[in-house]
Amino acid sequence: LEATYQEALDQPGMIGISVGTRPDCVFEQVLDLLDSYRQRGLEVWLELGLQSAFDETLARVNRRHTLAEYRHTAQAARKRGIPLCTHLIIGLPGEDESHYHTSLDIVLDIGVDGLKIHPLHVVKHTILAHQWRRSEYQPLTQQDYIRIVTDLIERTPTHIPFHRATATASKIILLAPEWCSSKWNVLNG
Repeated sequence: LEATYQEALDQPGMIGISVGTRPDCVFEQVLDLLDSYRQRGLEVWLELGLQSAFDETLARVNRRHTLAEYRHTAQAARKRGIPLCTHLIIGLPGEDESHYHTSLDIVLDIGVDGLKIHPLHVVKHTILAHQWRRSEYQPLTQQDYIRIVTDLIERTPTHIPFHRATATASKIILLAPEWCSSKWNVLNG
């Protein structure tokens, strides 16, 4: 990782690095490396893909990490002063608005410096695609997604920026919801 990060940082005009990963893939040595960049005056962000604070959901969607692993990594990063951006997915199977509120509350309680929220995409060649085809999973409507994200933004302290409020998937692989192919309609909403 050090060689990869250094190759990126050696590019002309680079002022920092943002590393996006899973909470179970960040070891103490990685945090020490990121902290060394921060101590050199570079902009450093660690982005952790939590997606949900519910271990049952994480197991259901095969994330293969737990809230406890997220908590450990988040606290270790914050202890070093490394800014933390957490990813949450809205629309995971088996979840409703109470889950989204709880996930946000837990992330805020642990401590976070930024958030990325995006809708669940049904893409080709996945287990979720098979579940969707069998009507075992129904994606959120665009209106419901906008309402939920707006509510989460309003619940978040104003000093915590949202780095993302939606995301798109390529039309080549996206099966549902169709509205995920155009982020500007969602952002404008």
